Amino acid sequence: MKLRDKFAIFLVAVLITFVGFSLIASPSVDILKVGKKAGNEIISNMLAKEANAVASQSSSV
Repeated sequence: MKLRDKFAIFLVAVLITFVGFSLIASPSVDILKVGKKAGNEIISNMLAKEANAVASQSSSV
């Protein structure tokens, strides 16, 4: 097999790898964004509950 043939096969394999990875990575990036947003909402809800608990304890004293 000539060097040119080997190089062509390698180049095709690299292109297929990049295309395949980009098809897989696109949905996972969206999932990560949704997960981060949900995590931030959970944290903000917990902080709000704590703030309300502290405020209600200090007002009853």
